[in-house]
Amino acid sequence: MALERNLRISVLCYKYYISCENILIFKVYGCLFNMNRGKPHNFDVIADSWPDFRVIICKQKAQRSLDREGDFNIYNIYSKDKESLKKMLSVPSVINWNTFTLLAGVDINHLDAVKELCIFHNVRGETEGIVYLLLLEDASHLKDPECIAECNIVPLTADHAELVNSNWKYGRNAMSYNSVKNYITNFPSWCVLDKSGKPVSWILMYQHGAMGLLYTVPEHRRKGYAKLLISIMAKHLLEQGYPVYCFVDEGNEASYRLFTSMGFRHKPDYHTVWFQINEKL
Repeated sequence: MALERNLRISVLCYKYYISCENILIFKVYGCLFNMNRGKPHNFDVIADSWPDFRVIICKQKAQRSLDREGDFNIYNIYSKDKESLKKMLSVPSVINWNTFTLLAGVDINHLDAVKELCIFHNVRGETEGIVYLLLLEDASHLKDPECIAECNIVPLTADHAELVNSNWKYGRNAMSYNSVKNYITNFPSWCVLDKSGKPVSWILMYQHGAMGLLYTVPEHRRKGYAKLLISIMAKHLLEQGYPVYCFVDEGNEASYRLFTSMGFRHKPDYHTVWFQINEKL
């Protein structure tokens, strides 16, 4: 029944996805896309009503698990309006207001509803980050992989997890290492190898389907590796039927320019917020 329900929700999410009715649907759709293909996950999927849902939440089944997702108690959220989100989060079984929770992907226009609930429950809430959701709208700007013929481009392996984790801004600990290893083992990834066979640039995909962890070691920058890897990953995801999108921090102008130069766009009136409830112990 759970799989059948997730498939039905996924179909409706896909309709929003292809019509671009609401760009926020991509994160939830990405979660469901992977879940329905048997990819490892730690999510329960909750919709406020059916079939005319206004809120969908992909929440963690288990907290304090051995990866960053479970450790962070991350909720992936899609909401059509502020009042529906507030009503959904007010249901006792949906969220525990006494523990650390990271609401990932709250529409900034709906954030007041979350803040009002924090005041009602007398808990601390703060914005961890505001980001753009960039969607690939014009694939003609992607680079031809043959343009840098001398590059040795291969998928990452689990042996590379420590290297990736040590250079991830949200990494450098055991929990994040487990997440990186999970991404590499179960989802698409690509890297450029140097002559010694060591990755010098790489890109991965999160379990919610967004491209991320893009990084090039400093001494190998300005060689076009990032654009090449984005192009290869984007084309691969398009062939597999994934939505092709990423998140870029509001103040990260370099990454914003990089992705927009390659055909990625965002809605000017839309920002998504990572909002933290309670302090992380």
